[in-house]
Amino acid sequence: MITSWLTRSRGIVFAIVVPIGAVVLSLITTAGILLIVGSDPIEAYGNMFDAAFSSPYAISGTLEKSVPRLLPALGIAIAIRAGLWNIGAEGQIYLGAIAATGVTIWFPGLGALGIILAILAAIFAGGLWGAIPGVLKAKKGINEVITSLMLVYIAVLLASYLISGPWSTPGATFPATDPVPSGERLPIIWSNTLLNAGFLIAVAGIGLAWLIVSRTTLGLRLRAIGGNIKASSMAGISVGRTIVIAMVISGAFSGITGAIEILGVRGRLIEGFSPGYGFEAIAIALLGGLNPLGIAAVSLLFGALDAGAAGLQTTGGDVPSSIVQVTEALAVMYVMIALGARTILIRRHRAREALAERLEAPAGEPEPGEGST
Repeated sequence: MITSWLTRSRGIVFAIVVPIGAVVLSLITTAGILLIVGSDPIEAYGNMFDAAFSSPYAISGTLEKSVPRLLPALGIAIAIRAGLWNIGAEGQIYLGAIAATGVTIWFPGLGALGIILAILAAIFAGGLWGAIPGVLKAKKGINEVITSLMLVYIAVLLASYLISGPWSTPGATFPATDPVPSGERLPIIWSNTLLNAGFLIAVAGIGLAWLIVSRTTLGLRLRAIGGNIKASSMAGISVGRTIVIAMVISGAFSGITGAIEILGVRGRLIEGFSPGYGFEAIAIALLGGLNPLGIAAVSLLFGALDAGAAGLQTTGGDVPSSIVQVTEALAVMYVMIALGARTILIRRHRAREALAERLEAPAGEPEPGEGST
């Protein structure tokens, strides 16, 4: 009974209670660290809250910073549901940014059409970069963790080459491409703030991810493969094709993130434009319980922490803004501890139930496999 409860409770406990509990524990732990360094945690959290939510401008900053975390996390969650670990979201973000920048350079002056083409190019590039580890996994059984991670470095180096080489701006003080023409920037949707149309794309992404996972045959195949790949194959599901599709979709979510960063936030391709959004998205997907709404909530939280990091500078004592990364890492660690504890509990109770069934079996009844000779 306990095993059954632990298994069924995954949807409720691990989608709501565990993420919230992990965040609360991480904030408590961070408060302890702040006390050790001589700072007032209440003042620090108050300053962070003010920096993230005290004005429309601050709120827009929080929402804008949640977007590049949300979309890759949605894609990663789709891959995980199929039993795949797309560690290369960071590289797919870079490929999307490169593709979007390329469209603005090669086809200037298209206006709204240029924005659409840049976004489509970013989706294609991100999906292509995700398809590579997917095909290698489906055809050769090569671990997608390794291949997708290696592709990150290729994408980052490719961007560096373009920024400092063929696409560099002559006379610029730092390596960068020419600015994206104003007519091809994503429009601001909240006047006098930072919030651009990329936020609307991210909201649409939440619905699309939910639709794919919950309301399509593809979502059913993804869950089946993630649950038992051998049984799925025996049931007639094309495992290889589904793996590739899952990785393409996952990469496309990250690719469009690169386009939003270039067209809506940075205004040009620069080195280090993504401070690790793709890697952070892995944690967000796990913290969000692989649920699109949960991922949206965690992305908003991480966006608020990022936006609120500036408020730490006004707190008394020596409080580095990097304490925010410590808080995020602690939250992920607590979730992983909860997942590990749940797995151990399930295995122990299954072992006990199996032992109890053997002891309760009538004497003389042959065990499976016995007496067949």
